[in-house]
Amino acid sequence: MKRHRGTPIMLWGGIFLLLLIVSACSNSGGHASDVQVEKNEKTFQYTTITGEQIEIPAQPKQVVYIGPTLGDFLVMDIPIVGSNLIHTKHSYYEGKTEGIVDVGNPGDLEVILSLKPDLIINSYYNADAEKNAAFSKIAPTIPFNPALPYAERVKEMGKIFGQQEKAAQLIAKFETQSKEMFDKLQLTNGETATVFYQLGKTLYVMGNRSLGAVIYGKNGFAVPPAVQKNIIDQKGVSFVKVSEELLSEFAGDHLFVLVQDNNESKTESDQLLKSSIWGTLPAVQKGHVYVVSAEWNTDGLLALEQLFKELPQWMQRK
Repeated sequence: MKRHRGTPIMLWGGIFLLLLIVSACSNSGGHASDVQVEKNEKTFQYTTITGEQIEIPAQPKQVVYIGPTLGDFLVMDIPIVGSNLIHTKHSYYEGKTEGIVDVGNPGDLEVILSLKPDLIINSYYNADAEKNAAFSKIAPTIPFNPALPYAERVKEMGKIFGQQEKAAQLIAKFETQSKEMFDKLQLTNGETATVFYQLGKTLYVMGNRSLGAVIYGKNGFAVPPAVQKNIIDQKGVSFVKVSEELLSEFAGDHLFVLVQDNNESKTESDQLLKSSIWGTLPAVQKGHVYVVSAEWNTDGLLALEQLFKELPQWMQRK
């Protein structure tokens, strides 16, 4: 669920002037060739998800990350100096972001420039091409897709930071924890589940991203046919709105109801759970409904270990 433009013209002009001066200074003088040789030894060519080849540091020391999956970088011990901390209000981030500068959302150019990053990773590259171009004037900027399932995100991070072995170890670790969780749940073959998300007055059905990436797949719940057809099989679709009349079409054998932490969402969720249509769903009649905070709509590495322990507890608190 996933802008902020409006940067004053004089501010933009000042920043770009400063960038031009920095660029000119770094490329002038009689030692340019020596600098270039040193640079080549410490960088490599990386092909981005947009097909562009850019030169990035082999071992970046000052990384700015713009996006919602900062926890992945923290778990992998990436040296993050700045991020948009709006996404770190959840319980599993507590005490984890000390020393990281909040660069604003989706990233204030002056603040980022002051951090002197040697690499910027931008998850919002599609949302504001102008700002993405401005980031690339500060430091090499990699477009990044945070919506990928965690295993794919971590593999890509391994390539970027030269940590392929560590990435593989983390993926194996979480896959083992996932299997152990589902072994305890003892699901029957074909047992389905649906993730509903209450955001204000709107109810969504989620696909196989975020919490969906945790509950579906190998060893996990089967996907209800309507979720598969209307979300997962549709390119670029991660969720759809759903009306009460269509609840029975999407509802699986187990229902995870994620509720945003605000009064409107909680009120709407309460009304939904008391509605006559909701009461007709087989999962509801069997007590297979688990209402939890929307902070758990994630497959971020920082949350996963805790999530594998939390999810069985939700299902026991019928």
